[in-house]
Parts: sequence; structure tokens; C-alpha cells
Amino acid sequence: MAVSETDADRRGYERVHWECHARLMQLGSEAVGNLPGMHQVLGRNISEGGLQVWADRLFAVRSRLLVEMETPEVPEGIQAVGSVVWVSPSTSEDRWLLGIEFSDVGDTALAGIRSLVQPTTDRN
Repeated sequence: MAVSETDADRRGYERVHWECHARLMQLGSEAVGNLPGMHQVLGRNISEGGLQVWADRLFAVRSRLLVEMETPEVPEGIQAVGSVVWVSPSTSEDRWLLGIEFSDVGDTALAGIRSLVQPTTDRN
């Protein structure tokens, strides 16, 4: 999937490749009727503003989600709240690519996310 110059211009944060496990839990009234609980996803990339994940469950655009990220760089994990801003089906019928924009990120979580998006040379 190519990113157009218009899409790149809209991004406020640099994205980096990120293949780690995360969990999503739908928040709000939509969560009651749908499959409640945490859903495993695989990260594709991340920025200070959001992340892109592969999911085996479809979440509607504008769904509010609790996002729990697991990464070796932040052993205690990272939690943030975000919303699905776009959904794209994959070539597999039971898999979707989701774009999630963070809306509520605490200071500790933001520090963890920043540690993931910094160039490797800046981490030491």
C-alpha cells in the first residue's frame, strides 16, 4: 500500500516499523453487543500519534479502543486510548489493517512510545 504525498503531509509524527504484539479492547456502548474483552493484534508501525496493526477482528471506524502494547524496549508495557481512523481489508478474508489514532496518552505511556520511535542510536 503506497502512501500518497497528501497522506504523508497529513501525518504530524514520524512513523517507524514496529512488529510487536498488542491487545485492543473496545470501549463505550459499542463494546456491549460486540465480542467483549481483549483482542490480540500485531503491530505494523507506530508513531507518537498512533499505530497501524493487523487484526483478525473488524473494528468500525471511530471505535474507541484501549490499546495495550507489548515491547522488549518497555517491559512494563504501554497503555493508551485511541480511535480507529481507517480500516483496510487484506488479501485474507479474516484479516484487516487498522489505523488507530491515539487520543488519550499519559506521560508514562508517551515516554514509552517515544522510546520506540527514536532512532536506535538515540536510545543508548
